[in-house]
Amino acid sequence: MDSDITSYVINSIEHAMQKTLNKSTGTRLRTWHVSDFVSPCMRKVRFSRLYPEEFDQKKRAVLFAGVVIHEHTKLSHFNEMTMCYDIENDRSLTPQTVATLPRDDTLGIITGTLDDLIRVNDDFVIVDKKTFSGKGFKKTEPNEEHVKQLDIYRVLLRESYGIDAKYGCIVYLDKSNDLDMTVLPFELTDVGTTKKFMRDILAQLNSPLMPKATITWLCNMKNREKKCYCPFLTQCEREGRTTDIPPV
Repeated sequence: MDSDITSYVINSIEHAMQKTLNKSTGTRLRTWHVSDFVSPCMRKVRFSRLYPEEFDQKKRAVLFAGVVIHEHTKLSHFNEMTMCYDIENDRSLTPQTVATLPRDDTLGIITGTLDDLIRVNDDFVIVDKKTFSGKGFKKTEPNEEHVKQLDIYRVLLRESYGIDAKYGCIVYLDKSNDLDMTVLPFELTDVGTTKKFMRDILAQLNSPLMPKATITWLCNMKNREKKCYCPFLTQCEREGRTTDIPPV
């Protein structure tokens, strides 16, 4: 009886989690996404297209926790807004339009969903929430990739809604310390510079050549467990890596 109860509860919770995720995320558009453009390694992004990862329960739980936090910490009426932008033709598109396009017509399109847009005094501010496990470490400045993410949101927001947000703000929530909050505001990069960055990244991602590997904390094994956090290490080694790293 105990095992039957346990199985029933686990299956029910997993079903409820998946139902919530389906409702919140919907169908992912077949475009590039902002997370692709701010990845520390473009080869990892290409591999993720070639070798899609399985969606296991651990990943489902992580996504579910994020959905719960975002759902119950809305800062304004302008939240969870999905925007699409055609980088090559410098124009915005609605998600509904993009969903109808053939795959080949989406290779120059990027999609992003910003958490919240708030207005402080006379300025618009893009706010994004990030969970992490600090374990005694306190954030004092935003991660570079998180800053770039909001830079790109600024472009998408201006092109989609004609709103120019000059400021961004990352809210870090420490899962290891009762979601202790650190708020880090900053000025965003000018739109012209970010558009050039986006064109450069798009060229790498659409190139017939495989991007060079970038050795980062995801794969350098310089952590206490000597663990690799990139699931594509084997494939990457076959392509040839830029530097030698200790064996797994």
